[in-house]
Amino acid sequence: MIIKTLKARILRALKSSLPAAGADSPPTKPAAASVHADAFSDDASFFDAREPETPTKGRRHPSSSPEPLDAWELVDQDGRAVPAPPAGDPAPAPDPLLGFPARCPPGGERGVVLYTTTLRGVRRTFEDCNGVRALLENLAVAFQERDVSMDRGLRDQLWAVTGEKAVPPRLFARGRDVGGAAQVLALHEEGRLVPLLLPSVAAPDEKPPAAGRGGKCEACGGLRFVVCGECDGSRKVFDGGRGGGARCRGCNENGLVMCPLCL
Repeated sequence: MIIKTLKARILRALKSSLPAAGADSPPTKPAAASVHADAFSDDASFFDAREPETPTKGRRHPSSSPEPLDAWELVDQDGRAVPAPPAGDPAPAPDPLLGFPARCPPGGERGVVLYTTTLRGVRRTFEDCNGVRALLENLAVAFQERDVSMDRGLRDQLWAVTGEKAVPPRLFARGRDVGGAAQVLALHEEGRLVPLLLPSVAAPDEKPPAAGRGGKCEACGGLRFVVCGECDGSRKVFDGGRGGGARCRGCNENGLVMCPLCL
């Protein structure tokens, strides 16, 4: 009842605002008058009518076809043309190792190298080395362990690669410095370590490392070092024509060489 009363009032107000047909009023066309009369009819559709929605700029109808890609969008920051990616082919994910410093130890371009120490002089360092080693073995990662306490040359090698007197453990993957024990454990907790240590493509004539596969090497028993075959660990070689011996050039200061099966 209230709605009908409001409709009637609105119609009366609209009709009263129209100019009355008389001598003083300017002549109007009949067609226009008829249009006004029809426009203010007492039809419910007059009040229910809505203005048609106009398409917003940048908004497409769901059924419309996709916009073609403009040529100017296929350029890089220097203005050079960049080929458009093929439809339906996702872009390859970037290598996660690119965010780490490029520091490659000798022979570590394609694999994983871990510098450790078995010397118990500093308990924290010894436990960190054991923890990182055990983590890599549990993840079934093929890695090469280099014990700096067994060979002083490996310690100098680690210092040269990092540019500082780095303390083991130190992990390198495919020529990138992953970090020490704290960094490695943090990456493992975040679930980012395994993608960093994915096996790289090995050369056809490259022998895969034998360490870090759950079992111990038959030659060195997991120590990664064996006694030098030239001096039998004495660090001296003797010549029959000389009275004394000469320093062996094939072993380190402990009379050991790295296990050829673990390299």
